[in-house]
Amino acid sequence: MKVWRKFRPARRILDPKRILILQLDHLGDAVLSSPMFPRLKQAWPEAVIEVLATPSNCEVFEANPLVDRVHLAGRSWFDRRPGRRALARAIWELGHSLKQGRYDLGIDVRGDVASVLVMALARIPRRLGWAMGGGGFLLTDVAEWVPMRHEVASRLALLNRVGVGEPAQTANPRQVKVHVHVSERERRHVATQLRKEIADRLTLERTVRPTSRQHDPTRWATSIPTGPNPTPALFKMAWPTTLTENLRRNTSTPRWWSRFDERPLLAVHLGAGTEAKRWPPTHWRMLIDRFLEEGWRVVGLGGPEDQPLAQQVIPPPAHPHWHNWVGRLKLTETVALLELADLFIGSDSGPAHLAACAGVTSVVLFSGTNAIDQWRPWSPRVLALSHRVPCRPCHRKVCPLADHPCMNGMTPERVHHAAWRWWVRNLETREVSTP
Repeated sequence: MKVWRKFRPARRILDPKRILILQLDHLGDAVLSSPMFPRLKQAWPEAVIEVLATPSNCEVFEANPLVDRVHLAGRSWFDRRPGRRALARAIWELGHSLKQGRYDLGIDVRGDVASVLVMALARIPRRLGWAMGGGGFLLTDVAEWVPMRHEVASRLALLNRVGVGEPAQTANPRQVKVHVHVSERERRHVATQLRKEIADRLTLERTVRPTSRQHDPTRWATSIPTGPNPTPALFKMAWPTTLTENLRRNTSTPRWWSRFDERPLLAVHLGAGTEAKRWPPTHWRMLIDRFLEEGWRVVGLGGPEDQPLAQQVIPPPAHPHWHNWVGRLKLTETVALLELADLFIGSDSGPAHLAACAGVTSVVLFSGTNAIDQWRPWSPRVLALSHRVPCRPCHRKVCPLADHPCMNGMTPERVHHAAWRWWVRNLETREVSTP
């Protein structure tokens, strides 16, 4: 009985001085947790907030000025290949090392029994989390898990359980924002680097191309789709004819439509966290070629692991308006670049959530892996595209079907047309700023 009381003491009035948030998952999950921090700080201004993170998401918290310290777990909780014995050892060592923090409140965001065990071993007196993953008997405060509810609303519901924040059911992307902190220095650095690369490319283009084919920044305006919408019933949208005509008439004032320079800037993320979420490289090549032919400037984003894919999609020598920035930027610099972009297209992965933080108009290609309404990036400027399949959601990392229908079924033509229409529609409410 005495041992039991050590791990589950009687609850006391909550006024925590030290808070530990356990976020042992991926980049996108960490971004979706960002609305929690201002609410915790508002409720307990003097509290110290620390985070237990993984190598894949720690940069989100390291950039957050509301986080006092980030502890790095030595392994991702998604990767359990070393076996149960290695996992048990990692939980034991991590829990005992965190005991020195003397935390008053621990919050497990993911709902994982391993995280709950870490909190119990760290002797945190108030332990908040979900019971659906196991270990609920070790929690002092259990929030109600609602299937298919968006993850941001679920995180707010978690805080509601201890009396923090507005009711989760009132949350919407126009009021509750996801956020990654970016410094003005990082914004200036990214803008300077992009401007320099564009100038170098323009000099090269003038050298190798005839004058008649040089630098036509208004060419893209003639490519605006017209006529009936050819996309399936899943994507029905009235075409804003008045805005289309205004775009075509106002090509002499390019800053009206572009955030950075006279050409609209498209940012693309070619990779994904798992094979099941990846769009075929041939589809990416056809889509990017279309935008380049229409006069857009296209920049590729991603980590070093995405570089082979970028070389496969756009092999050298590349188009003068294709900028391969894959593997070049830190996480916060990626957000700074996305703030300059006019449109983002990518798969369901971390950079799509960074685009939501940047407020850029986005088209996100969803596989059949996850429930879209639960995991879509949290922004009113996000269009989630998918191909209807009976196996959704499968929660698989690799599709067992040879033709991978959920991703192969989204054609470049459909994505191109949907992206154009969604971008023009969002131009009506977007503020264009000069970097």
